[in-house]
Formats: sequence, C-alpha cells, structure tokens
Amino acid sequence: MQPLEGSPTLQFYTEHNPPFTYLQEGSREIDGITMTVVKELMRRANIPYSVELIPWNRAYAQALHRKNTCVFGMNRTPAREDKFLWVSPLFAGPWSFYKRPDSDIELASIEDISTYKVVATAGYATAAALEATGHKKTLLATSNERSMQLLFHGRVDLLLIGDTEVPFVAKNANTPLPVKALHFRDTVVALGCNLNTDPAVIAKLQAVNAEMDEFRALANKSAPR
Repeated sequence: MQPLEGSPTLQFYTEHNPPFTYLQEGSREIDGITMTVVKELMRRANIPYSVELIPWNRAYAQALHRKNTCVFGMNRTPAREDKFLWVSPLFAGPWSFYKRPDSDIELASIEDISTYKVVATAGYATAAALEATGHKKTLLATSNERSMQLLFHGRVDLLLIGDTEVPFVAKNANTPLPVKALHFRDTVVALGCNLNTDPAVIAKLQAVNAEMDEFRALANKSAPR
C-alpha cells in the first residue's frame, strides 16, 4: 500500500500480558498474538511506528496525553470510548469468573456472585467493570499473576480475568488451572490512539484492519497454549 503523505511516526506502547504481548526470553523483542497482528497491520498500512513495552498504567497515560501515541491491546469499553481514537478489533477478549477446581461454587448469573469475594487486577478494565456492577466484596491485586495466587491461596473465592490469558497467567503464577464458573461479557481488544492523532492515519489503519480477519484467525490459532 502507498504510504500516507506526511504521515507521522506513531509511538506505540504495550504491556507484558501473555499471550497478547510479552518479551521473548533472552531478548528484548516483543512477541505475542497481538504484536503479530499489529506488525502486519503497520506493514500493510505502510505507516512508520516504534513500539515499547512498559507497565500498563504508564502505557495508558502516554496514549491518553500524547499526540500520535497509541496503546494496545486495550479493552474497548464504554468508559474508554470517548477518550481514544480506535482501531479495532485486534482480537476478541471474553471475560469470565473463575474458581478453584475444588470449589463447589455454582453461578447462574452475575447476581450470584454477591456473597463471594472476587479479585481483579487494579487498573485493568475487568476491575472497572466489576466495580460498575456494585459488587462490594472486591479485592484488587497488583497483577494477573498475583490475582491468580490470591485465588489459590484462599484469599478470595472468584477471579475475574480474560479467558485467553488464563493458562499463561496460571503458568507464570505457578498455580493449577482454575475452572470457569461464569462467562461475564464479551469484549474487544483494540488499538487506542490519542485524540489528537491524525484522523486520516486512524481511518487508513481501520480500513486495513478490516481486511485482516483471516490473518487474525491464523495468528490466534498459531499462538502457544
């Protein structure tokens, strides 16, 4: 594709969040299924960019406040909708409540969590969504791995987390795999860009992204489990 005349170099930020984005062992190269899609997106769009992996709160703040700066993969939620210009979807990202394998908790609807203590990761969209339900017995952890450990240490009854991350988080947390207790909601993992980013650049990226469903499916299928 022909380059967009006068297109600025975009600055991308992401976080360590396997299998979506992570640093390869023994190198500083960013890998993961979302990184694979973003690389292909930018190659097809022929737009210059650089990418850096930093903690989530910093990545989010940079994209929120700096022109021509974007963050991925970010859950596209109603609370964030008007704060960014979006290129989406990069991937689907369903969320669910998980329990320990020996737990006898049975959930039929979101109302059933009311008597249970639930952990989510601070700063993540899952935590904001849990808070929005009005649930009172909530614990916020510093990372997905810490959330998983708190579940298996018996500090909480349920964990709210993205389905795709579960096997990777459990491995990194050195815990068994939890059991899905209730599907919470379907979400979209996206690229969110600062509101002062050139609209023509966003339009071009979105047009290219719309043609990448087959590539997306292949990237997801080839991801390690």
